[in-house]
Amino acid sequence: MTEQKFTEKATELIKRTVDAISEKEYTKIASFAQINSSWVEEGQTQEKAFAAFGEWLDEQLAMWEEEEEIPFVVDPFSQVSLGNIELEDTASFVTYVPTNSGEEMDFWFEFDFNIESDERITVTFNVNY
Repeated sequence: MTEQKFTEKATELIKRTVDAISEKEYTKIASFAQINSSWVEEGQTQEKAFAAFGEWLDEQLAMWEEEEEIPFVVDPFSQVSLGNIELEDTASFVTYVPTNSGEEMDFWFEFDFNIESDERITVTFNVNY
């Protein structure tokens, strides 16, 4: 797979993830990404782990909203918030800084990509706060 093709596919996966988060459709992400194992309890499905992540995020946003007295949401995907996508052999690590009404938030999303032998791209999602 060329680096350009990988970058296009990785960007699309990141966009789908951020847009699903923006729409609060957390479990939808499990259909094309995995969540970091730190979010998964024993015996828990990826869907339930993404739902738990969504609950955590919603609680964080509500807390900040209460403190700041302004609405807090995760904006839809913006290319400006995306870090450099660089393919090293068959792997890549990329960050995305989500925004609220165009303002950067105090955490970022992390995406670990791998290209499998059949050229399928796998991605693991995490949040760093």
